[in-house]
Order: sequence, then C-alpha cells, then structure tokens
Amino acid sequence: MELILQQGLKHQWAAVEAACQALEGVRMSAPAQPYENPRIDLADPRIGENVREIQRRLPPEYQKWTPADDCLNLDIKMETGTGKTYVYTQTIFELHRRYGFNKFILVVPSLAIKAGAAQFLGDEYVRRHFSDACGYGTEIELECLEPAKNRKKGRTYFPGAVGDFIRGSCQDRRKIHVLLVNMHLLVVKKNGLLSRDDYGYGAEGFYRPLDALRAARPLVMIDEPHRFSRDQKAFRVITDEIHPQCILRYGATFPESVTGRGKDKVVERDYQNLLYDLNACQAFNQGLIKGVTKEHFEPVSKQEEKVKILSIRNREAVVFQQKRRDEPARTYTLYPGDSMAMVSDAFEGITVQAVSQNTVEFSNGVVKTSGEEMDVDIYMSSYQEQMLRLALQRHFETERENFCGRGNRIKTLALFFIDDIGSYRPDKEGKAPYLLKAFEGLLKERIEQTLSLLNEREGEYRAYLEASLADLSACHAGYFAQDNSDSDEDIARQVDVILHGKKRLLSFRHGDGRYNTLRFLFSKWTLKEGWDNPNVFTIAKLRSSGSENSKLQEVGRGLRLPVDENGNRVSDETFQLNYIVDFTEADFARQLVDQINSELPQATLITEERFAQAAEKLGISADELFDELYEKRFIDRKNNIRPENRAAFLEEYPVFRTGLAPGKVRDRNKEPRGPVKIRKAVYGELREFWELINQRHLLIYDAGLDDEMEDVALALFKQPGVFADVVMTSRRDKVRSDGDRMTAGQSAGAQYTIARPIPYGAFLRRIAQTTNLPVPVLHNALKRYAGEQGPIDPRYFNESSAGAFCAGFQVWRTQKLMGRFRYVKGGAFHGATALSYPDGTPKAEIAQGRVGDKIAPGTPSEKYLYDAYAYDSPLERANMTADIEEVVAYGKIPRRSVAIPTVTGSLYSPDFIFVVRRRSGEKMFVVVETKDVEDATSLRDNEAAKIECARVFFETLSQEGRVVYFKTQLNNRQIAQLIDELPGA
Repeated sequence: MELILQQGLKHQWAAVEAACQALEGVRMSAPAQPYENPRIDLADPRIGENVREIQRRLPPEYQKWTPADDCLNLDIKMETGTGKTYVYTQTIFELHRRYGFNKFILVVPSLAIKAGAAQFLGDEYVRRHFSDACGYGTEIELECLEPAKNRKKGRTYFPGAVGDFIRGSCQDRRKIHVLLVNMHLLVVKKNGLLSRDDYGYGAEGFYRPLDALRAARPLVMIDEPHRFSRDQKAFRVITDEIHPQCILRYGATFPESVTGRGKDKVVERDYQNLLYDLNACQAFNQGLIKGVTKEHFEPVSKQEEKVKILSIRNREAVVFQQKRRDEPARTYTLYPGDSMAMVSDAFEGITVQAVSQNTVEFSNGVVKTSGEEMDVDIYMSSYQEQMLRLALQRHFETERENFCGRGNRIKTLALFFIDDIGSYRPDKEGKAPYLLKAFEGLLKERIEQTLSLLNEREGEYRAYLEASLADLSACHAGYFAQDNSDSDEDIARQVDVILHGKKRLLSFRHGDGRYNTLRFLFSKWTLKEGWDNPNVFTIAKLRSSGSENSKLQEVGRGLRLPVDENGNRVSDETFQLNYIVDFTEADFARQLVDQINSELPQATLITEERFAQAAEKLGISADELFDELYEKRFIDRKNNIRPENRAAFLEEYPVFRTGLAPGKVRDRNKEPRGPVKIRKAVYGELREFWELINQRHLLIYDAGLDDEMEDVALALFKQPGVFADVVMTSRRDKVRSDGDRMTAGQSAGAQYTIARPIPYGAFLRRIAQTTNLPVPVLHNALKRYAGEQGPIDPRYFNESSAGAFCAGFQVWRTQKLMGRFRYVKGGAFHGATALSYPDGTPKAEIAQGRVGDKIAPGTPSEKYLYDAYAYDSPLERANMTADIEEVVAYGKIPRRSVAIPTVTGSLYSPDFIFVVRRRSGEKMFVVVETKDVEDATSLRDNEAAKIECARVFFETLSQEGRVVYFKTQLNNRQIAQLIDELPGA
C-alpha cells in the first residue's frame, strides 16, 4: 500500500506560507560558489517588517520581533500529529522555488525521529507527490549522516554524506540537497566525525566537515525544538560551527527561558520570531487529531497502592518499591524470612520465602519476577496483567469496528510502554519472560473470546483472527535502545519494520498474500518521542511515569488521524485514542486538559489557576478579582480578555504579563547512601538497655482459644465477599471540547471478573500458611459451611477467596485477641544484635538504610548513637536534633532489629531508645514509638494493635525486674514533653 498524501490542507499550507513570506522582498545575492546557497542580507529591514506583518495573525503575546544579527531565527508551532514533517518538507520545496535555496540541514534529536524523517523524504511515492502532484518538478537528494565505523588501520575517510552534500551544485535547479543528522553527531571533540581535519581527502577543498557545512551557507531545520535549548551542546555547534543563515524550528513544544530569581523568577517559552501557532486546543477543536480517552483501574479496596520488585541483589535480598497515589514512592530491602507487611499492610502474614537470580517466592506459594508489579487489592496478582487485559479489550473493540464497520478497513495498532526489556525479550535460553508470557496468554484469550462473538457477515475478520491465533508471536514486536547494536536477526527484523516499515505495519497482508497480523508494539522509552504511526489507537503505559514535561508528548504517538487500507487519510470521522494508565495517573485526563488550556494565548483566556495565582499575589480572593476585572470590562463572563481593552488591562494588572503555567518541581534527596558510624561511648551508655529489649520473648495466647477457632473460621467463611466474584472496574475519562476550551468527562469503563481456581488442598494450605490455623480446623469449618449454605462452587477456591479470608482473620485477630495473651521470656540473650557482635562489643558502623532513608546536614549531639542524622520523617528528625539536658544517651533503633511478636502475626520494632537520668541519679529507660499523625484516632487498626502489644511487652519487662517506660509520640507532641511526663524526671 501507499500512504496517500493530501496537498493543500489549510492548516499545513498556512505554516508553509508563513515561513516563506518572512523572506519576501528581502535582498539576496547570488551564490559565489556552486556549493553555496544564495546569501540573505540579514540587515535588510524588510525581514522585520515581514515578520511583524505575519505575526499580526497571532495573539499579541507572540508578536515579538528578534532582529537577525548573524542568523535569522523563525519558529513554526504545530501540535503533534498535524503533519509538521510534511510542512517542513513542502517549505523546503517552496524556499527552493521562490528563492533558489538548495542546501538544507535537517537536525533531529533521536534515531527514531531520524528513521521516520529518512523514510518519509526517501519514499518514492513522496518524491512523486512533491515533484509531480505539487508541480515542483524537483527532487530532494537526501544524505543521512551516520556514525563512523571503527577502523583499526588505514586511512580515515571524509564522511560521504557531507561530501555528497557539499558537492551538490546550485546550478542544477532540479536538485535540492538535504543532510539529515541526529543531535548526537553534532559534537566538537578530538577525532569527532565532523570536527576532525585529518581525513585522507576532503570535499571542495575542505578537510574539516564542519567547515564544509558552514561554507554552504545552509538553512537549518530543527525538529522537536524543545530538545535543543540554546545552551544545549548540539545547538551551540549549529550556531557557532555551522553558522547557518537561517534556523527554522518546527515543533509542538519549545524550550523554556528563565529570567529573574526567587519570587521574580519568570519562565517563558523561548520563541524566536514565532510565525505560526497551531496549538493543541485548535488541533482538537478542528478535528485534526484523535481525541483522547484515558482509562485506569479503580483499586478494589480503594487503597490505590501497588508494589514493584525493583531488583534482586546477589540472590540474597529483594528491593521492593511501594507506590501510592499522590505519595512519593518508597523502597524497602527484604531478606528471606522478612515479612511483606514491612512493605504494605495488605501483605500481612506473607513472608519472603526464597530468592533466586530473577524471581522471588513468597510464603503463600506465589512466585514473582524482578520488574513485576503486584496489585495489593487482588492479593498479589499482577497489576500489569490487568492493564494488559484492559488494553487488549479496548484494542479488539476498536479493531473490530475498524475492520468490519466500514467500507475501507483500517489496520489497528496498539503500543505498550514497559519498564524493563528483560520482561519482554526472551533470555539466551529462549525462556519467555513474565510480561511476554502474560501478554500472549491474554492475547489468545481475547482472540478466542472475540471469535465467539462474530457473526456470519464478519467472515474475513474471523480469518484474520484465526491467522493471529495460529501464530501469536507474529502479532507483536518490540524496539528498544539496545536493539541498535544487537546482532540477532529476528530482533533486526522487528526493528526494521517498526522504524522503517510504516507502510508494512499499516498493511493487512504481506507481499505473498499472507495476513500481516503484526499490530502490538512494545518499547521502553525509545518510541516515546518523535516516532508515530497514524493507526495507533491504543497506548498502554505499563511503565513509570517518567518526565512531567508534556502530557501531549506522551499521547502524541497516537494522535494522528488514521489511514485506511488504501493509504487514504480518514479525516471526516471522529476517532479516539485509548490511553491506559495505572491509578497513580488517575488524573491524567485533567492534567492533559489543564496543559491544553494553559497553552492557550493569554489574550484569549485566563484560566482558573491563573486567577487564583494572581489573586494570591494581589492579596484578594479570586472571586473579588473576577468581579473587579469584569466591572472594568477587561474580561467577559467566560474569563476571555477583551481585545479592545487588553493594553489597559496589562498596564493596570502587570501580574498577568508573565506566564503562570503550572509546573512541578521534585526535590529528591540525592545524598549517596553509605554506612553510618556507631559511637562506642554512647553505645556503652545504652548497652544494658539495648540488651534488655533484645531478649527473646514468646507470645502465649490464653487457654481455650484453640477450641474457638473452628467457629471463628466458619464465621469468617460466611463473611460477604469471601466466596464471591472479584470484579475490577476501570474509570474512563474522555477529553472533549466545548468549542472554546477542553474538558474531561467520564464515560462507561470496563469490568473484569477475576477467578483462578486452585486445588482444594492448596487452598487450605494457602490459608494455613498465612493464619497458622491448622488445616483440619479449616476443613471442618468448610464442611459445616457446606452443610449450612450448600455446596461451594469449586471456582471460589482461589487466591482471591483465600486472600479475603486471611484479611478477615487479620481484622478478627486485631480486634478480638487484645487482653487474651501474655509474654514469656524465651531463653538467654546471646548478644548478637544489629548494633553489636556476639560478645557484646559494638560494631563500628551500620548501613544508613537501617536507620533512615534521608540524611540531614549537621553533626549530632555527642549523646546521639550515630555520627549522622539518618531519619525517615520530620518528626524523627526533630527528635534527633532535640538537645535535652536529662537525656544521657539516645538513638534511633535500626529497622527490624527488635523483634517483639504481636497479635497481628508480625514482629514489632519501635523507633527510639532514651536513657534518662533522674534527679536522684537513677537511670530511666524509655522507648518511644513515633507516629506522624495528629492523634491516636488516625492510627490504622493494626498499627494500634502493635502499639498495644508493645505496651504489654514493656510492662512484662518491668515486672521482670527492670522498669521500661513506653511512650507513643504523635506529631503534635515534642520529645521533651514526653520526658517531662516521666515520674521523677
């Protein structure tokens, strides 16, 4: 198939005209050498007159002329998906036709964009389109600059692309010479491809490629200008070394410039003679791109939490990342035997059982792979798997409509962004990684389900799906940065079709007539920017959010309007891009809408956020400011600035002159982690206390509890939701336009029933491992349940039912066991602890992560156990820096170092220990648990239970002969207050 290009589209031709009109009537001199462009008289005042005249079509904020000292800068802003590649290509032909320029350098930021540009400019159909259909009668001679190949011996060769480019003569009016180069080749260094001058031969007398390019007096076109800020190295090479006569920048996003500091800091888009503005709102309103429908799964228990296995260290430890909505991610390092409750309370009762090179086995029998995410709501099920399921549902809904619901079919593609290449690419032994295995399983399931729904009129689509089912591996392919240097032939084929085979991706059949079922593409970040395909209808973001720079850039890979099987652009219908994210980006649609609206010119609209910010600076409310501006006739009822009063408005309210686009700045602790030294003298003061609280104790429940367990289990099995279908529901937001602004509204989502039966015996063992309830007790309770409620559907013997029972048991244990247990000393203390060796002597240091994720500057008091402030919360930091006269020694208790058993089934380790000297000279031992909450009612049930157990434990120590005071510190209490409350302190 061929992609049928449309000429004369109004929004594209306007951009071409704007660039060409800037040079209309400007003095130019003929080339002095055949390899040169005509020379522009940059001092000609007509340039400024032209630019100002063109800018009259733009909002006043954009009407700014920057004189051309030694290079003319012109900017064209076009939203992603509106055809800027076509526009800059046609601009090249027009500038050649009108003014005789035939030397252009096209600079792009990445290999993916380079491949796309090369494919377009080199395509035979595209060449015929501009030469014949558009009537230029001229062809582009494209030269692609590639990295030099390593040569161990022999002469170095002048870059052939530069040589052919510079030799192109301006006397041949039928040739335009374009050099395509990616930014990473634009460097000046020793032995640099373009900057060295020791080549065995040159071109037109030049032996340094950069000098040759400069001599051509080229016009430079930059794609994706936000990647080329003015202090960026490649941009400096363009301006200082190539020194073009004119730089034309084409993109949806431009670099930012910053002026002022502190409260006077102003961040603005770095436009240089902006000539054309096709913003996102216009592109959506005019139907030039697809709409966007964001969707994510609502967590079943509303916890909005997931846990990811970040890495596995030496088969010994597992690094987990816990992520909750609107909270910073936290990492935890666990070892075999450690409780998963340290990461999330949802995993209470589960421990890390075993660690291999790439997998982790948990005590409930679940095995997970490095890189995999776990949904805490569906009891350790794969979160990515549910996102894959949703993405495939949306894909096949769209594909069926695009295949069967129209005369000319549309090949439907889906794009998946993932975190780890190892989750998709098979290893050297050919073993399928977890994500690939899950995807192919779900793909098979979805194809079979879709086949069952087809009617007799959908026979061709049935054949297409059956061909897909026959070879699932042919349906998907991946492209990652590492693939550029991979020698595997299969990977090379995948890369070739993704980067260079756009038309092959859009075709339903191969050249031999077989169905082309490839339509699911996987990438990490390589295809995030610059690459696009018009027929991408679904994007699933199975990876971390990454940069907050532009939500439009993230959806941009799928915004183009599609083409049908004959290559025709379909522009007379409304299409939607399905954008699947996780709950951490639940407000993606709102953010996208805010971005679109915030980029509207100030002269058109004042957003609610800008009203609020301006009102705060002026010291009044937003409502008062609105009334004020409306009464003065500066704005209308829809917050639009009245054009006729704009000048007076900005003069009276200069606060609106500056761009107030919202932005997010993340301030992360970048201090490298290292060991924290243990102060021996302080440990000497704490040693007696430390060894006392490290004595092993057993938790003994009251007699008679065992007899009650069968009744408890029966009651828990009867609880609603234990033997019930677990349903995941997604929330779907659709971005719409009301004609003036963008809004986001909800529409129907998807629901899935999660049911994976496991053998009855495994079901009982799964519960027993987590709750410590004997299997016979559970079996007898289920027999009684079946006798009372009727037979149990075998499909309910699954992980979800087991998880629901265990969660109920955890609540029962927390609520019902208080007051029905005691602590008993479990043997002699052996001396080996987190702070000391078996002989009781202190260790020299401890890993920072054991005592705090963050490091505060400064040197701690000599009474403090460590030589650095390592802390986790502001309340802990305040405790460390408090210098209290009565305190002899104090320190943060290392994580997981004091193992107090609790009724929740997990161990408890408090936060701080203090040695306080009474006025009488007697020492007092104090243990403090810090909770960064306002009051005790804010504590979760299991936290409150652990604290109550700790209180009983330390009372037991006191009864055994050494009084220990246990205090709970909330964030409205200072440590000095707790010390003052001690008797006799």
